[in-house]
Amino acid sequence: MDENQAAEAQAIDWSLLLNEEPDDLALRHEFEKWLSEKPAHAIAWKQVSAISDIIRSAPPDRQVDPVRPKAFQTHIQAVLFFLQKRWKLLSAGGVAAVACCAALLLIVPDLMTRLQADQYAPTGTTRTLHLADGSDIVLAPRSAISIRISAQERHIDLLQGEAFFTVHHESGRSFIVQAGKVRAQDIGTAFDIQIAHHKTTVRVQEGVVHVGASTPRIYEHDLHGGEWARVSDTDIGSGTLPSESVGAWKEGELVARNDRVGDMITALRPWSRKQIVVMNHALLNKRVTGVYDLRKPDTALRLIVSPLGGKIVPVTSWANLVISP
Repeated sequence: MDENQAAEAQAIDWSLLLNEEPDDLALRHEFEKWLSEKPAHAIAWKQVSAISDIIRSAPPDRQVDPVRPKAFQTHIQAVLFFLQKRWKLLSAGGVAAVACCAALLLIVPDLMTRLQADQYAPTGTTRTLHLADGSDIVLAPRSAISIRISAQERHIDLLQGEAFFTVHHESGRSFIVQAGKVRAQDIGTAFDIQIAHHKTTVRVQEGVVHVGASTPRIYEHDLHGGEWARVSDTDIGSGTLPSESVGAWKEGELVARNDRVGDMITALRPWSRKQIVVMNHALLNKRVTGVYDLRKPDTALRLIVSPLGGKIVPVTSWANLVISP
């Protein structure tokens, strides 16, 4: 590691420390001393500070889920964004260290979610639940739910990820799924709900689901087989899709029909035991069409990005970098 690389690593360390202890005057004094020691320190700090500004202004689809502790979230994002800007200059050890941070980013939120969940599906694995009323729930990998059953209501909270519901309808006892700010009520149906990037999507395979949301505006609508609705904090969208494609992930298939690469990578991540770090975010907005095997996530990732000029750079056994021109 040369002097500039060492300064970059030290600047990242200082960024983490100062964010953690912003009122520590002694720490601030030591930082100022380090900053003035060498010109390389000042240059490295300027670069890290610029990355911090990018983080604060990052759009939602570049941010991590809000369930993560705020301080930890900021620190790991800083390292990841720094890597995206400077990865070619890092030594192998530096890349591995950042990949380690990325792995921690995957682990910590799931640990927190599992403490709240009644049922959880680990990475790369689906889980099927058979309820006493005859209804079935299939959890996608890294998905979690809590369950409350009473004589009046069957209530499921989707805490994270995606789940497919095949509901045994009971006229006197409603079946309700709460996913963020979206409430879906069965009217005799099979449907899928997903939470991703601050958006909740409901897709109906067959039957009817009543979907309600109070933000960004009051929304009450019945969805039928082959229809979908997506609710975010700022927008509500809806449309149609082939009903047979709803829940295709249960069979290990990722189906893309002129979909964003970013959305495909989001869908792929829970199936992969490796962290996927995209170096060029312009790639995320490009579109692809195809059917990919979720059970072979490395191959699927390569097939998604290769036609667009993307390349996969494995940096450790548990992290892949995606680079593109």
